Amino acid sequence: MPRYYFHYRTESALIRDEAGSEHASLEDAEHMAAEMGRAIIEKIAGEGGEMDEPRSIEITDASGEDLLYVVFWAGPQIDDGSATPIVPATVH
Repeated sequence: MPRYYFHYRTESALIRDEAGSEHASLEDAEHMAAEMGRAIIEKIAGEGGEMDEPRSIEITDASGEDLLYVVFWAGPQIDDGSATPIVPATVH
């Protein structure tokens, strides 16, 4: 099974995934990156952090070749009476 690496990038930092993890396909790795993005946004929202800074998970292979970028950020909250922000995950 191929090993994929999930590097987390913000405007000011790159946190490299040194261990990686095995996934059956790039599509499975893409879904993992989208879930990671969702978890990151939930954590930042819970801590009162900066919500509109773009972030990405950069998926690479073992040789370091870029395979896919999963870009995410928190969208605007729509005032419908709920206190839950809308958190889109955009996959590119």
